[in-house]
Amino acid sequence: MYPSSSPRLPRRRWRLGLTVALLSAAFLPAIPIGAAHADATWQLRWAPEASQDGLGAFEGVEDDRANSHPAGQPHIFVENNNFRFNMHMVDRDFSTDRQRQEVKGMHAGGQDLILLEGQTWRFTQSMFIPGSLKATTTFTHIMQMKMPGTDTLPILTLSLQRVNGVAKIQLHVFEGDVIVGSTDLAPLQNRWIDMQLDMTIGDGRNGQLRWVIRNGSSTVIDVSRTGVDTWLDDRVRPKWGIYRSLGDTSGSLQDCYLLLTNMRAYQWSGTSAPPLASRLEAENATIFHGTVESDHLGFTGTGFVNYFNEVGSYVQWTVTASERVVATLTFRYANGTTTNRTMDIRVNGLLVADELAFNNTLSWDMWDTRTISVVLSAGSNTIRASATTADGGPNLDNLQVATSPLPPPTRYEAENATISQGTVATNHLGFSGTGFVDYTNVAGSYVQWTVNAPAAGPMAVTFRFANGTTTNRPMDITVNGTLVAGGLAFNGTGSWDTWATVTITAQLRTGTNTIRATATTANGGPNMDNLTV
Repeated sequence: MYPSSSPRLPRRRWRLGLTVALLSAAFLPAIPIGAAHADATWQLRWAPEASQDGLGAFEGVEDDRANSHPAGQPHIFVENNNFRFNMHMVDRDFSTDRQRQEVKGMHAGGQDLILLEGQTWRFTQSMFIPGSLKATTTFTHIMQMKMPGTDTLPILTLSLQRVNGVAKIQLHVFEGDVIVGSTDLAPLQNRWIDMQLDMTIGDGRNGQLRWVIRNGSSTVIDVSRTGVDTWLDDRVRPKWGIYRSLGDTSGSLQDCYLLLTNMRAYQWSGTSAPPLASRLEAENATIFHGTVESDHLGFTGTGFVNYFNEVGSYVQWTVTASERVVATLTFRYANGTTTNRTMDIRVNGLLVADELAFNNTLSWDMWDTRTISVVLSAGSNTIRASATTADGGPNLDNLQVATSPLPPPTRYEAENATISQGTVATNHLGFSGTGFVDYTNVAGSYVQWTVNAPAAGPMAVTFRFANGTTTNRPMDITVNGTLVAGGLAFNGTGSWDTWATVTITAQLRTGTNTIRATATTANGGPNMDNLTV
């Protein structure tokens, strides 16, 4: 049986301003591991009050999504300014070997918060884990970080796990099977405890984590881990609630519940305001070979677009930007089939995402998202999502556009790049870094840089070079293996100590790109100093 009301929090007033101060005092140092921006600090992005915001504080609610136990609904609700998650032994998810009652994502100010690679976030919350919610031999997750998608594995989980017969609460990174920290669960049950999770989102070994649990004034665990993988693709989305396997062999499964309150999310950022975001309904966009419908649940606005089942059907929005910006595009869609319905995404006619996957969402009434980052030009921009298969596109609900300033250009030294048939030299004046590349006098010699782009789109690519001859030393410029400028001129600069620049515009993809400058004549290339993107 469940208690008739939630256990009371300790006598303290959790108001927004005081919350920030309390958490800062309890959990600082405030600077995350490896932080490099002196002007950055923790900026509050999400601070729901259950009694005021209700379940609208979340991007989505997965309350008995398989409708296995209607008599127990709602399983997720607000009680005494807490978010409560009830789990019954009869509850089942679509996969009947497990149970799920979870909320996902964060919604504030009319927009969903989008967490991207390279960002650092702090999540804090108070939790009441009753004695009935036990650690199990398989999995019992009470918080997850995931990439959106039906079949994606977690990035990390906060789990109640039996380890050698002992009940633990532990933080687990899936890639590499890394246990960041673990502590005994029993002393933390049947009381309110506070938790903090700091997360730098990074691929490969670029992720960082810090996990803290406090029991009253006592710190139970405070562990940090660097060199972990905290990124898959698309974006990162937190989930809270109870998600557990029925395969437990310890006899620990029973009716139970979980309480959460004082949930906060902070971003390590130099700007106090989050990216400016707007939601554009698909039904208000330009539609080619599709219809506006409203015969499924859960859409926003007045309806959604049902694509015709054909290649080339599309929805196109027009977005105006006051200046050149990075834009995060989040498409909200439903796909009730088992077949991926890929779409090409174009911005101002340029392909920025080739056959982007819009996988199944389990039903036409269940919505999920795909996110990409692009560059928008100052003025009017078109964003088009076109079906690439005979099945057409998914049902498309809306597009959320969040914009932020382009970061300043980054300089990449030639001497640190990949060099084929060239040497690093220092025998002329005026170079940057520790030297420059002297191309061997042969066609095919090259310098190749690996650069990182904050978003997909056209970028200015600037080469700094010197050519002390009177003869043009042209080069082919390729980006990610594709020729973007054939025979680009690198004319004489007057002397080998005099440097000049050549700039082209090239289409880059979000994240890692290769840019190669290859000599096309027997004279080789000029002396190459650096590349700025």
